[in-house]
Amino acid sequence: ARLRASGGRARIGALAAELRCSRRHLHALFVEQVGLAPKTVARLLRFEQLRRALDSDPLRLGDIAHECGYCDQAHLNRDFRELAGTTPTDFVNRLIPGGGVIGDQLPFLQDGGERAA
Repeated sequence: ARLRASGGRARIGALAAELRCSRRHLHALFVEQVGLAPKTVARLLRFEQLRRALDSDPLRLGDIAHECGYCDQAHLNRDFRELAGTTPTDFVNRLIPGGGVIGDQLPFLQDGGERAA
């Protein structure tokens, strides 16, 4: 429940400490009860939170990614490719009415989420 409430941003080590068990035991419990490792669940929760937020405001990709716990563009891109089968820019282009290439408008996380002028 805490992992879900954090949107996947809770640290696995902190969860284990809170539950007074080892990370290894927490991992085993997750695999037994959920069928996935806790880090995988956290990754899926972060991505789902990001995807829903982008539905509302696709041009805030950098800001939203940071808010959802992505620390850099590489992790965001990897998750998009693996979980959505596309790049973040292609995903956002599908959300914008009329399509169009908006890559120049999308901020990068390393730029602090600010759009280029």
